Amino acid sequence: MYCCLDRGTAGRGLAMEQFVAIAAESGFHGADVDLSHGVEHGADDLRRVYERHKLRFGAWGLPEWRGPNPLSADDLRHLDAQAKIAAELAIDRCCTYILPSADRPLMENWRFHVQRLGPIARLLADHGLRLGLEFVAPEHLRRQGRHEFIFSPGQMLELADEVGPNAGLLVDSFHCHAAQVSFDQLACLPADRIVWVHINDAPDLPLAKLQDFERVLPGEGVIDLPGFLAALKKAGYAGGCSLEVFSPQLSAMPPAAAARLGWLATRKLMESVDLSTP
Repeated sequence: MYCCLDRGTAGRGLAMEQFVAIAAESGFHGADVDLSHGVEHGADDLRRVYERHKLRFGAWGLPEWRGPNPLSADDLRHLDAQAKIAAELAIDRCCTYILPSADRPLMENWRFHVQRLGPIARLLADHGLRLGLEFVAPEHLRRQGRHEFIFSPGQMLELADEVGPNAGLLVDSFHCHAAQVSFDQLACLPADRIVWVHINDAPDLPLAKLQDFERVLPGEGVIDLPGFLAALKKAGYAGGCSLEVFSPQLSAMPPAAAARLGWLATRKLMESVDLSTP
């Protein structure tokens, strides 16, 4: 398994080339992708940036789709342009998160997600790309809206089934911990439905006290991350992952220093488990 740097960990405000540079200098195998750069400068330029730093492509994200109106025609044209670049560079991992509560009742919210994400999934499918849906599980977010929504891998797969045949899961270790997803459950996930993986750790707090933006680096918390990765390997997942650690401490550091600290923790984790192809 190869590990990429996510902007949530370090480099959120940096230009794309600077972000890729700090990922490489820190030791990461890859970096998550800003496909707007590819649209503006071309696929060859984006490829050269990653090749120059000997990095692999990570995942990329959708534009904001949750607003009062569906994506506009201009938004869809831009997404289509991004998808063309992603297809050319074989970056088939487009991801988005699904909030675990809303003011809409359950089935109304379910239909909202299918109606909003279905056309997006079809656009991606036209380019041979997949859409990863991330289940989000901290209790404070499950109580934020009037009605609880889905927050587990099994439920998210059911939603993905309705969104489109190219839709699957983004599996995040913090959310698995918050949702109390067992390693046996993870090991039973269909490998071809796991689009991408996030790794991070959780502080030693009761589950009800966990805050989404107060995570810790691998090895600093209570999640059995070697067990998490071993379960994904048992499931047959052989793709990559991103280090995504939302942390006030990391955000306060210079981006290069935060990235380096992140890689040191990630390397130690990777060395603790056999991640060769199953």
